[in-house]
Amino acid sequence: MWVRLRSFVGGLARRARVERDLADEIEFHVRARAEHWERQGLLPPEAARKARLEFGAVEGYKERCREARGLRLIDELRGDLGYGLRQMRAAPMFTAIAVGILAIAVGANTAVFSVIEAALWRMLPVERPEELRELAWTARQDGFSGWYNGSMRPYPGGGLIATSFAYPVYAHVRDNSTAFADLFLFDRNDRINIGVAGQAHVVPGLLVSGSFFRGLGVEMAIGRPIVPEDDRAGTPPVAVLSYRCWQRLFGGNPSALGQTITVNSAPAVVIGVTPPGFYGVEPGRPIDLVVPITAILPAFYDDMPDILRSSRHWGFRVMGRLKPGVTDEEAQTETEALVRQALPVNPGQDERYDLTDVLVNAGGQGLDALRRNYARPLWLLMGIAGAILLIACANIAGLLLTRATSRQREISIRLAVGAGRARLVRQLLTESFLLACVGGGLGIGLAFVVRDRLLPLLNLVQEPLEVTLGLNLWLLAFSIGLCLAVGVLCGILPALRATRANVAPMLARAMPSGSASGSRLFAGKTLIALQVALSVVLLVGAGLFVGTLVNLRSEALGFRPEHVLLFDMDAALSGYEGTRLHDFYERALERVSAAPGVRAASMSQYGLLEGGGRTEDIVVSGAPRGRAKMHVHVLFVAPRFFETMGIPLLVGRDFTSSDREAAPRVALGNQTLARRLPGGRSPVGRRIRYGEPPDGDTEIIGMVADARFATLREPSPPILYLPYRQHQHHRMTFAMRAAGAPAALASAIRQTLAELDPNVPLLNVMTQNEQINRSVQQERTFAQLVSGFAALAVLLACLGIYGTLAYSVARRTSEIGLRMALGARPWNIVQLVLRESLIPVVMGAVLGLAGAIASTRLVESMLFGLTPHDAPTFLIATLALVGSALLAAWLPSRRAARVDPMSALRCE
Repeated sequence: MWVRLRSFVGGLARRARVERDLADEIEFHVRARAEHWERQGLLPPEAARKARLEFGAVEGYKERCREARGLRLIDELRGDLGYGLRQMRAAPMFTAIAVGILAIAVGANTAVFSVIEAALWRMLPVERPEELRELAWTARQDGFSGWYNGSMRPYPGGGLIATSFAYPVYAHVRDNSTAFADLFLFDRNDRINIGVAGQAHVVPGLLVSGSFFRGLGVEMAIGRPIVPEDDRAGTPPVAVLSYRCWQRLFGGNPSALGQTITVNSAPAVVIGVTPPGFYGVEPGRPIDLVVPITAILPAFYDDMPDILRSSRHWGFRVMGRLKPGVTDEEAQTETEALVRQALPVNPGQDERYDLTDVLVNAGGQGLDALRRNYARPLWLLMGIAGAILLIACANIAGLLLTRATSRQREISIRLAVGAGRARLVRQLLTESFLLACVGGGLGIGLAFVVRDRLLPLLNLVQEPLEVTLGLNLWLLAFSIGLCLAVGVLCGILPALRATRANVAPMLARAMPSGSASGSRLFAGKTLIALQVALSVVLLVGAGLFVGTLVNLRSEALGFRPEHVLLFDMDAALSGYEGTRLHDFYERALERVSAAPGVRAASMSQYGLLEGGGRTEDIVVSGAPRGRAKMHVHVLFVAPRFFETMGIPLLVGRDFTSSDREAAPRVALGNQTLARRLPGGRSPVGRRIRYGEPPDGDTEIIGMVADARFATLREPSPPILYLPYRQHQHHRMTFAMRAAGAPAALASAIRQTLAELDPNVPLLNVMTQNEQINRSVQQERTFAQLVSGFAALAVLLACLGIYGTLAYSVARRTSEIGLRMALGARPWNIVQLVLRESLIPVVMGAVLGLAGAIASTRLVESMLFGLTPHDAPTFLIATLALVGSALLAAWLPSRRAARVDPMSALRCE
């Protein structure tokens, strides 16, 4: 084997020398035989002639020698490639159409795959990521601890699965574990206010334990990482910047090391910069700052100073690196025992530390929150792009079948002179591979252009996806494999059909419409049916997503979004707290209200339809036992909030500036809350208690109309509105109703509030309508993408129908001429051709409807106001496709109706 391979490679590398040696050796044998015959008495010319006759065909020997070394295959492949290129040049229109179709289909698949690879499969850019594990645990029911912050979702085996741990529990496992080489803790914060050279910047970051970088195995681009000595109480705070943050805020200047920045108003010294590719532990959500949690704790948890000492506060993620040779089962058993040892011995009221299992999950890909959120939309897009690729392949295969008709005589001659069928199939497949490679190459280039624009379209509102789409082996292998698969899918059927030509009648030019042509037409119609079926599925999907978007946008909001400008402020990140924080927001609101062009202004803890929210259990005073407790949404608002947002006040009064800290506690409720209050009477004047432990009585002083709260998909929940000055909170969303265009107020508002405090930046400045558009961004994206793909699918299907019918009409010209000579009218010919096209279209439509019924259940959770089997959508999609197909068939049928009978019969 090795000798044959070496001979093959040597022949390729030294081809001229091999040919020269081969010619010299043959010449030697012929000359030696000629000399033999000269010694027998023949004259030299006669001896040479006799020697050549005895030797036989020189070129035949050469071919056998080349074949023995494997060079003949290369020669044939080179010849096939040259012939294929000439065929492409000979039919430029066909080549342009085929290459264009394949470029779009391959480009769409490559673009979607590159996003999937980056978002769902990529490993963390750290040392030996396969050794990383993330800790999680399961519980039977909610209410596990006194305070929980993090992911908690249903577990497939029943109960709940959670990922946050208390710091003392983590410390106990870290100090006693023999399974992990390193165990580190972290907490993500998306809004960290850092001050650099007097300028405030809000960046995402991580609060980490001292072994974070050591456990991940990350080396710094410059400087040093955070080490355990930096994570001790009383140690001066330090900070590590991400590479992009270092470039943006310091221009990539190494002198950033050693500089003091402020982190939520606390000073911290920059000690290092992460390498360029490091984005943290969660793909798609890069961080810009890493700080040690113990040293800088007061800047983040001023309201929970004991969070690192109390086992009742569960809010930190934990990852570790397994020691070599330790199995997951061993690590899980030991970790579960250690966690149980660290659970609180005397749990408080309503705390149920009923931990059932501790899980040691693979952590090499980082946290999986975004993967879970984006996996379904991305795989749905991949399926749609795959359907487009199948339609494109079927279309190109149909065009190749049609094109093979004009080459029947050429192929018949090749078969007649001895060419094997396999050899011809290989040649035809080489031509289709050439088309696939050219189209695929253009498609890959197209994918690299459009894939960066695909990410913003896919981004969810609360969790934008930020990934780097590079070129790696996975993407390269997928692209090459896709081109090869397209070459086979497009070319195999036409190649097999074309090489089944009936040689004798074809050579005698006596085969205008024989059985072989009929079988080709059947194959072409089968491909049309496949394209129609896939197009129906995509059209139905597009109709469902468009209907969902229309239904969402037509939902009654309960407030007036026009002329409203929104922005966020978080003065707590700049050191404001308590009464000073409330006073700052009050002064900011006064300045905003006094700005020219502002009719009304107010603020709330969350913006309407922003997606955020807070829930509380309230107890209704005087209600019967068992009905007194209610679960409601809570929103802290300032006076004039309802006037600013256009929410009607139905009963009672609005909040005023006198509803402050020392004033009696008051609240307003919406209509849904009023309907659910026990007793069924007006809510005004009723008293409630809320909070843990419950605060004093709060009087409901008014009722407002229902308004959409967190999302358009859900009706208004029971909402309890509370005056913001009577409660502790950090961030506020300002809203102002403008007399004119609200966006025009943004620059003036920025300048006004910068005069109040330049260290408190404005965030998320947008109009209320833009906020609503963001809340339906995913639905709009899918409606646009699926509609675009469906339109492309219909276009390809129509192109296939046109090509197949045009071929059919051309082949049946004599038959059509004979029919017209016998009295058929043009309309009869049109009907004949249209009827021929309707058969595969109807069959494809039926198959497509069946496929749509089976597949639309996969997107049921993404629909709104529609069922997966919405009859009008199915009907409209089917009619649209059948109408388009008949239009595509109309042109060939008109051409058939204009056939001159005499010319057709004379030609025959």
